[in-house]
Amino acid sequence: MNAVLDVQEFRVRYGHSEALHGVDLQVREGELAAVAGANGAGKSTLVGAVAGWSRGKVTVTGSVALDGVDVAGLAPHRRVAAGIVLVPEGKGVFENLTVEDNLRLVRAARDARGRRYSVEDVYAVFPQLKERATKKCSTLSGGERQMVAIGRALRAAPRLLILDEPSVGLAPRLVLEVLQHIRQLVDEGLTVLLVEQNVRATLEVADRIYLLEQGKVAAEGSAGEMRADDRIAEAYLGGLRT
Repeated sequence: MNAVLDVQEFRVRYGHSEALHGVDLQVREGELAAVAGANGAGKSTLVGAVAGWSRGKVTVTGSVALDGVDVAGLAPHRRVAAGIVLVPEGKGVFENLTVEDNLRLVRAARDARGRRYSVEDVYAVFPQLKERATKKCSTLSGGERQMVAIGRALRAAPRLLILDEPSVGLAPRLVLEVLQHIRQLVDEGLTVLLVEQNVRATLEVADRIYLLEQGKVAAEGSAGEMRADDRIAEAYLGGLRT
């Protein structure tokens, strides 16, 4: 299976402090790869740097290849045009605009290589958004705002969709619902890199998982392999395998 994203020897440094220490990561065609781990492990730093977004003055080294083409030197908007679309933590919707206005604000680049999603395509993935189409996003639930944020990203025709902590701020009953929508997109052919602190929920939807600890990949494998790992069960699943 071909790698849509191939990250090698990735290091991110803020001043004299190195946040990522030579991370290697691949996302294969049509899979949901996840980066899991505790707060402060470097998950958001990793995907932000892959997308070209970093807070503060940062030094990034290593390679980032999209479909075999190095994009590490591209500005963030050029990476979006190339097909790397990030939904950052915090949703990122215009709350004073309606659901439909939020979706129609985004258009794919003329030469975008990912699937082009129309507004109606987004509604097919998230039917409840169609029911809220004329409502301002400020009136939506946290889960619905997250769906709008993902829908906006789909409108950009991503070759690789990156989702940073989509479950943050959601009620527990909504977490798996949002993640299952993401799984549906992958089953329909989208390639997704998911960052998620909720390891238990991630195991339910991901194909492969990278466990990040203190800026390094501590373990990597299929969801089944990671679920069977005693160390992961003890540290992230309360000592119970699911």
